[in-house]
Amino acid sequence: MNEQLPTTLPSSGQPTWLKKIFQAGLRLAYGGVDVQGMQNVPPDGPLIVASNHRSYLDPMILASFLPRRVYHMAKRELFRNPLFAKLITYYGAFPVDREGTARASTFRMARTLLGLNGAVVIFPEGGIVNSTAEVEVKEGVATLAAMSRAPVLPVYIAGSNTLISPRGILDPWLVIRVGEVIPPAQGKGREYRRVFAQSIVDAILKLESDYLAAKRGS
Repeated sequence: MNEQLPTTLPSSGQPTWLKKIFQAGLRLAYGGVDVQGMQNVPPDGPLIVASNHRSYLDPMILASFLPRRVYHMAKRELFRNPLFAKLITYYGAFPVDREGTARASTFRMARTLLGLNGAVVIFPEGGIVNSTAEVEVKEGVATLAAMSRAPVLPVYIAGSNTLISPRGILDPWLVIRVGEVIPPAQGKGREYRRVFAQSIVDAILKLESDYLAAKRGS
């Protein structure tokens, strides 16, 4: 399937007023939100937002709290319902294919958005996992960073999977930590991409360990 690539950033329904509405709803749903590091988000220019992934709500959470318009990948199956497809597209989603030549099309879309100075959310773990440290690092985020020359913003999210779980009753707070920007990748080759991808994951793990240390000390 051939996708027509945009020549300008697609309209995305993330005005400040709507972000504030979603923020209020998420604070109510989770019993509060603890956010730190938003001053590290570049206000413009190409940006890869690399976050850990705990819940299907993570893209919406990032779009709601990051102080700029962001785009994120979503499974193509979610676009089968025209009404729902229109809704998630309005909030920055674009379809992702995981196999074959269609996967390359998804990669081209991400590169195109970055080339138009957009911010694209990537989950280096490759899907929803329970622990970032226990999964194999995916090189896709490093490949995208190397080809686009876009800086990478590490983000750590905790508690997003507690919304409808028993743990959410005891520990309801949603936590977002934003780290310092990682400069664009400069090297080439698979080994460099592996090391660069690991450095991104390490930055996310550092945000996690800093948060946990502060939580134990409080």
